[in-house]
Amino acid sequence: MTWFKKKIEKPEYNFSDHEILYLEKDRSEYSWVGSMMMPFSNAQFELTIEVENKSEPSKKQINSIKNLRDNWENIGIRLFAFMSNCYQDTKWEKDKEELKNMYHLSAVELKLNETELWIVLEPEIHLSSIFNFFPRFTLKNNEIIWSNI
Repeated sequence: MTWFKKKIEKPEYNFSDHEILYLEKDRSEYSWVGSMMMPFSNAQFELTIEVENKSEPSKKQINSIKNLRDNWENIGIRLFAFMSNCYQDTKWEKDKEELKNMYHLSAVELKLNETELWIVLEPEIHLSSIFNFFPRFTLKNNEIIWSNI
C-alpha cells in the first residue's frame, strides 16, 4: 500500500559544487539527520540538527554546520590536544598526532541553540589499540566545555 504514503520533501543544502547535504526527519520529528564528509577525509559522519516546532533547520543552523566543516582542522587540533593533555603522564600517554591517526569524526549533533555541538570521535578500525572507546565532546562557541575523557 505504498501508494497511500505521502511523499515527504527532504531539504537539501549546497555546501560546495560537489557536495549536497540531504536531511530527513528523525522519528521524534524534532531533529533532522543526514551524513556528510569533511573535505580532507574519506569517512562520512552522522549529522543531527535539533530543531524547534518540527521545522526545517534554519539558515543560521546550516551556517553553523558550514563553519564546522570549514574550521574542522582547527577544531580537530584542539580536540586532539585536549585528549593528549588528558592522557599526559599516564600509561596511555599519546601525542596529538598519534591520536589524530587513531580517531576519525563519527558524529556531530548541533543543538537547538546553534552554539552548542556534541562531537563524537570513533577509533580507526584498521589500527590495533587499547583505545576502543568513543570520545565525546561538548563544544559551546567552539570551546570544549565537557568531555567523557
